[in-house]
Amino acid sequence: MLRKIHRWIGLILALPLALQGITGTLLILIPLLTSGRPQTHATGIPRPMEAQIAAARPAAPAGTIPLRVSPPRWAGDSTCVSFGPPGERHPAFQVMVDPATATITGTHTIPASFFFLHRLHADLFLVPYGETATGIMGLLLLGMAITGIILWWPRPDLWLSGKWRRTITISRRARGYRFWRETHQSFGFWTALMLAFLASSGTILALPFARTVLGVHRPAPAAAHHAHGGGQMPGSGGGVPGEAGLDHMLDRLRATLPDAVPMDVTLGRTPDAQQVQVALPAYGPNRPATLRLDAASDSLVMVRDPGAQKTGEVFFQWMHTLHEAKLAPSSWFAPLWRAAIFVTGLALAFFCISGAAMWVLRRPARQVRDRQPIAAAPPSEEYQ
Repeated sequence: MLRKIHRWIGLILALPLALQGITGTLLILIPLLTSGRPQTHATGIPRPMEAQIAAARPAAPAGTIPLRVSPPRWAGDSTCVSFGPPGERHPAFQVMVDPATATITGTHTIPASFFFLHRLHADLFLVPYGETATGIMGLLLLGMAITGIILWWPRPDLWLSGKWRRTITISRRARGYRFWRETHQSFGFWTALMLAFLASSGTILALPFARTVLGVHRPAPAAAHHAHGGGQMPGSGGGVPGEAGLDHMLDRLRATLPDAVPMDVTLGRTPDAQQVQVALPAYGPNRPATLRLDAASDSLVMVRDPGAQKTGEVFFQWMHTLHEAKLAPSSWFAPLWRAAIFVTGLALAFFCISGAAMWVLRRPARQVRDRQPIAAAPPSEEYQ
């Protein structure tokens, strides 16, 4: 009965699960194939961030504005300024700038296919029910990973004799149905834990009520998104809407939190709508804090404080970071984890193929097995 449940859930969800595996793999692969941020050789004091963004503007496509800026991550790294249409959250074009000379070192167009794949992976374009559908699929995939381990579990005599090792390898003589069964079984053994993690974390990220259960609340948008008299920040030098006041906010950050490392800045319509993500020594780059500059008090306000997060919020944040393989590049574990996610995505797509192949070949193989005892049976006495 358990085998039938495992088989039919897999057959029914074969196509959407294969899409999940393929799109997840491509979302890991595509960023690795881009040219990246070129290294610079200029030395000296970095130019003001507003000047670097202004230097990047001429290289951006017409009709786009700066949405985000990522400061240099280490010595010799470029500043990355991301552009996109007004009102969009996701950038479409990136300009790399030498921080010491404010000269352009490279550009990169983010392919539209990347956002297409992200939406297909997240909700299968089943708006407005796509996230719920993918969340339910995640639960069923988790169940398949568990039942797969149960179905694989060897008998006690195989454990004692050591023959269980044959169940996690592929025989050289395997052909046809046997080949697909052994590959399905062995790949399932080696990827079961990662597959269960991706299924459970994807369920948590997809189901709408998971945030509420874990006590996760999206930060409210800054009031400064609406123009008011406090839009001009001291020391901004006028600037252009988008980066105006950014240098002043970074100065206040260095004065208030000298050990904080800026990681990413979200630009806004007004200076106090800007938000900066920083890595604090106590929490590291994988649990960044988010701050903005209050126009009235000219002081930094903590929008997201990692020290004040509840257990559910920390858990959700880690699930999001690990599921999307967004660990900080400085971590030695990051490339290993990204490779594990990549392989598991390929394995999920392969399980759908091998499961379907086993189902197609199962009846002919079973008929052959059923005929073998009859052909081998000795003739009866009445025909002798």
